[in-house]
Amino acid sequence: MVAAGNTAAMAVSHAAPVVLSPPIRRIATLHLNGLCDLLFTLPALHTLREEFPDAQICSIVRPGLAALLEDSPLINELLLRPKGGVSTQAALMAKLASTHFDIAVSFSQSRQCSLLAFATRAPIRVGFQGAKMEALLSHHVVEEGPFSIDSALNLVRALGCAPRQLDYGGLLQISPAHGLAVQVLLEEKGINGAFVLANVSGERGREKRNIREWDWEHWTMALSDINQRWPVVLVGGRAAPQVTAKLPGNWADFGGKLSLPLLAALCGQAKLCIGPDGGLLHLAATMQTPVVGIYGPTDWQETGPRGVAHRIVRHPVECSPCLLNKCKWQGADEKKCLTRIAPPEVVKATRELIGI
Repeated sequence: MVAAGNTAAMAVSHAAPVVLSPPIRRIATLHLNGLCDLLFTLPALHTLREEFPDAQICSIVRPGLAALLEDSPLINELLLRPKGGVSTQAALMAKLASTHFDIAVSFSQSRQCSLLAFATRAPIRVGFQGAKMEALLSHHVVEEGPFSIDSALNLVRALGCAPRQLDYGGLLQISPAHGLAVQVLLEEKGINGAFVLANVSGERGREKRNIREWDWEHWTMALSDINQRWPVVLVGGRAAPQVTAKLPGNWADFGGKLSLPLLAALCGQAKLCIGPDGGLLHLAATMQTPVVGIYGPTDWQETGPRGVAHRIVRHPVECSPCLLNKCKWQGADEKKCLTRIAPPEVVKATRELIGI
């Protein structure tokens, strides 16, 4: 089944807006660990920048995600949040405590982020109800469902902000140097014009399979059809030779080879991106590239692409969306929400968007 249109807004309730004491000079934002989750916070960062144009906004992120915000006009400073327990956060906590923040916004519900929000000494520390060590936060917002753009926006709404952009389109700024580097890589593979980007995961052991992944056999069938008309570029955590070996036309496989800024630049140059619900699909949408989303265990209405032409391909089964990390079925029914999506459905959605 192919669905189109904007995702539905998540129903969330929260307390009355926080009473602020201007001027607001410094704001700290604490982010989750995943690429998707970082992208979902971009509209909230954009709202903070618009509402508090003179404030210094400091974002605290995992090192692996920091490169995506290095060129961002939405923030003024980046601090890296190391892995590990409380002891590994000591230097960061000391730096935050000495900076005199007015507001801290914790998009994460983790114990570490609650501690770091408290360490800012900001009088206003907004986070989600039910977060670990939530007593360290001064104000709480009720979240229902998985973290999404709406979740992040509701945190800044609690500050009295009125978001004007409800999607992440165009909010990620990537240095032109990354775009030039991508062009060189593509030309080396003989790709000089439009191409279709596919987030394909190579074959791996059953115990390591991601519940959101579409089987590579399905990818092979779909991309073989698409590749008769367009060059295909594969990305993902690893190379997928079992797919590329059967492609009839021009292709490139950058699986496991590109940094996040290069991936973003590649997404921005693609004609269209196809992939399961995940970071790369949303990265392409953020770069304003049309996307075909292959959805199984996750809820496309809550975490579907925003602000860009898209199609959702899914197969309705009684247990989807389950929001689980591991399928409860085994044998022929394992991941049936995905295995029952026929490759021609993905090809059809692709043709609808770019006319092949």
